[in-house]
Order: sequence, then C-alpha cells, then structure tokens
Amino acid sequence: MSDIERESLLEFLQRQRDLVAWKVQGGDEQALRAVSTASGLTAQGVVNHLTNCERGWFRQTFADQSGLTFDFSDEDEDGDFRVPDDVTMAQLLAEYAAEQKRCDEVILAAETLDQKAVHRDRTLRWIMLHLIEETARHLGQLDLLREQADGSTGERPE
Repeated sequence: MSDIERESLLEFLQRQRDLVAWKVQGGDEQALRAVSTASGLTAQGVVNHLTNCERGWFRQTFADQSGLTFDFSDEDEDGDFRVPDDVTMAQLLAEYAAEQKRCDEVILAAETLDQKAVHRDRTLRWIMLHLIEETARHLGQLDLLREQADGSTGERPE
C-alpha cells in the first residue's frame, strides 16, 4: 500500500475529526443541548453519532472486532443521536478521541487500502473516504448548531 495515500487519507479524516472537536469545545453545555433541529438533532448527538460511525465502519464492518457496543439498535436506529442529559460534551469528546485511536489502529494494521471489509463489499479506501464525507457533513450541522447556541462561528481555529 502506498504510505503516501494512507497518510493522506488519514490526514484528511483527522482534519475533519479535529474540527468537530474544535467546533464544540468551550461551548456552554446547556446552550449546546438546548439548541436542536426540528428532528431533535443536537451537537451532543452529532458527536456521539460520529463515534458510533467510526466504531461501526472500521472496527465492526471492516475488522470484525467483537464485543462492541453501540447507542443505536434495530428498534431505535437513531439512538446514537439521543444523548442522556448527564453525559457531558467533554465525555463525548473524550470517547470520540479514544475511538479514533482504536480505529486508526485498524487502519494502520491493514495490508492495503484495497482490502475488503469482513461484513460488506467495501474496501478500506471506500470506508475511509465515506468517513471523511460523513464527518464533514455532520461538521456542517455543528456549524449551524453552535452558531444558534451562542453565536460562535468560524471554519477553523485561528
């Protein structure tokens, strides 16, 4: 596998991950939780969803790791978007960062980007590109939620 391609994909994914954390850090917990879309989407829900997405795609679908838990189920497919009130953004960000490290281990252990996932007919390259897309899409939602919560705007740290 091209180390340059792997490094580039990881760099693009990490950039989006870092922007997710930056976008919500320092926000008032209650203000962030109070703002939601018509469907109930909150900043906390987005961060929790992204954690579940990485776990699902890299560790379950690609690597077939066992014993994983998720905040959604067949009965509640959007359960990962609903975060209990006693779970703080700091806790969610810590779990998101920890999950990223575990997923990066899977990515770095793969022999090739063309390696197929255990549970889907997708390559590691496709999964990485999908997670870049998924994270960037949800980052846009965080932009709007944070601005509504406290007026904070910006696309990157200064």
